[in-house]
Amino acid sequence: MPIEIDEVLRRSEQGATEPYICRGSDGKLYFVKGKGAGYDSLVKEWVAGQLARQLDLPIPRFCVVMVPQELYDAGRNGALRDLGYGFLFGSENVENVNEVSLVNVQHAPAKLKRDIAAFDWWIRNGDRTLTDSGGNPNLLWSESARRLVVIDHNLAFDEEVTLHSQLESHIFSSSLAEICEQSALQGHYNARFEKALTDLPQILGDIPERWHYVDDARTVEINLSLDLVEDTLRRHRVPAFWERI
Repeated sequence: MPIEIDEVLRRSEQGATEPYICRGSDGKLYFVKGKGAGYDSLVKEWVAGQLARQLDLPIPRFCVVMVPQELYDAGRNGALRDLGYGFLFGSENVENVNEVSLVNVQHAPAKLKRDIAAFDWWIRNGDRTLTDSGGNPNLLWSESARRLVVIDHNLAFDEEVTLHSQLESHIFSSSLAEICEQSALQGHYNARFEKALTDLPQILGDIPERWHYVDDARTVEINLSLDLVEDTLRRHRVPAFWERI
């Protein structure tokens, strides 16, 4: 059952989509993305998040949340104009974390760096960058637990993302290069991708119908097609998937 949102506390100033920080009926805080983020981005978050779970990546718990229409209507002409109502995407708040830096990212295990780099190339997510001059890592760091938390996949399934662009700009580009140079690692990830895909029909089937449309009247479909999503996720079956051109 979806978690019902009881209260909207404020809007986050972090992240391009500026999610709303809300309290759910379970008493927990959620970063909620809805109308303003674009319903295609909710589909991307859902699919990528479910696949990340299958690959055991350290992502926050997420779920479909329900925003009552009366709650949205109370602020739709003001602070809540970009929230929307009905079924939306909610990611549970993680306590005591900060955006990762070049200093603490070095403490992440080599295997996890490879896992993230491989995953982002698989789903064509080019939105995980960090250099001395800045970037957008979409990774959080827990100093107390000394671990990474992986967030934000609203720009996944981008046809403009290539292996070359990932090797140039991804925060873990050297880890991706390592995979490209070792056939054993390629086989390892191809097998993991294939296993994760067994749940894809269920993942796609669980997407709320509302998310397939731009408007509340459900007359205009979102730009993202599920065929594109499936085609993207099957690319690893082609030998050239890991080949540097």
